[in-house]
Amino acid sequence: MRIFLDSSTALAAALSATGASRQVFDLAPSQGWELRVSPWVLREIQDNLADKPRAAVDAWLAMRGKVIVEDDVLTFDWPLVFDVTKDKPVLCTALACADVLLTLDRRDFGSLLGQTVYDLLIQRPGEFLRIEREAGRI
Repeated sequence: MRIFLDSSTALAAALSATGASRQVFDLAPSQGWELRVSPWVLREIQDNLADKPRAAVDAWLAMRGKVIVEDDVLTFDWPLVFDVTKDKPVLCTALACADVLLTLDRRDFGSLLGQTVYDLLIQRPGEFLRIEREAGRI
C-alpha cells in the first residue's frame, strides 16, 4: 500500500513516540507500506521543526530514511471541486502516487477526512490504523 504523509502526520510522528502517526512509521516495514512525501511536504516539516525540541528533530532525521520522496505535482488532470488552499500540492501529489493520504490537518482537509477523492482515501492516522486492525491486516 502506498501511503502519502502530510507534514502534520510526519511532525506528529517526530513529536510523539507513542501516537498513531509514529505507529504508521513503525509498522510500515512489516506491513509492506510505502511511505511517501514530496519536496513540498519536506519543506513544511523543516519549517515547522525549527521551533521544536531537539528530540523531535532527531526523531524525524531517524524516520526520514523510511520515506520515498516523490516529485511535487502541482496540478491534476481531473477537476477538483473543493477548495484545498495552501495544501493543494499535497493533494495533487498524493493523487498521483498513493492509495491513502494520512493527515491531521483539519483546516485544509477536514471536510475530506474519511472520504475518497478519485480513489485516494483521506484519513487520520489513528483511523487508518483502526480500520487496518479491524480488517485483520495488522
